[in-house]
Amino acid sequence: MEINKSDLRLDYFLDKERPLYQHPKHFHFNTDTKLLANFCAIRKGERILDIGCNNGALLYACDQYDVKELVGVEIFDEACLIARYNVEHFFKHPTKIVCCRVQEYQDEPFDVIISNPPYFKVDATHPDISMDPRQNGRVEVHLTLEELIRNASRLLKSNGRFYFVHRPNRFNDICKVLYKYHFQIQSMQVAYDQNVAKSLLIEARKESGCDCKILQPYFIKR
Repeated sequence: MEINKSDLRLDYFLDKERPLYQHPKHFHFNTDTKLLANFCAIRKGERILDIGCNNGALLYACDQYDVKELVGVEIFDEACLIARYNVEHFFKHPTKIVCCRVQEYQDEPFDVIISNPPYFKVDATHPDISMDPRQNGRVEVHLTLEELIRNASRLLKSNGRFYFVHRPNRFNDICKVLYKYHFQIQSMQVAYDQNVAKSLLIEARKESGCDCKILQPYFIKR
């Protein structure tokens, strides 16, 4: 399979200094992607893994730092092609895009793992909804919350940091599964859209006894 540039659209991620190609019919970077990109704290010389990297937007945000290596794992072939196309045209640091299920991915432990995962349980999704590329990025068909956190723990160094965004209504589930796989929440921020809690940003540490810091709420501007 090859990428057809005429099928892609050039958008800007975070600012006009960072162009990125997207496919109109695929899952796009959105407000949650931008919130997570700004929430992550990346340090010099770290290896970063993005679980479900899609077109590489979060990796692109990390590429602005002096990292050692960026790795994206993505299950869909076409999304991988777009991510590799973006890497080829815009990235500065060593980056690889791996097309496979994260459940099957093997590597040396990473310093940081990031993810903007599917939010919605399959049984909470209307059965008539077509599972097109956009919906596959929203519904836990290929990656459940527990699979995400279990594999983040498997692929992360001890005391490594796991940054992800999710929905506030899943908070009880998130805490339960994080603790099960040896994570502690180090910091957390809630993003509000018109005074409704929309997104939950979490930094968790593996095998750490850290305290939890609740950051000031973020209000999404319209």
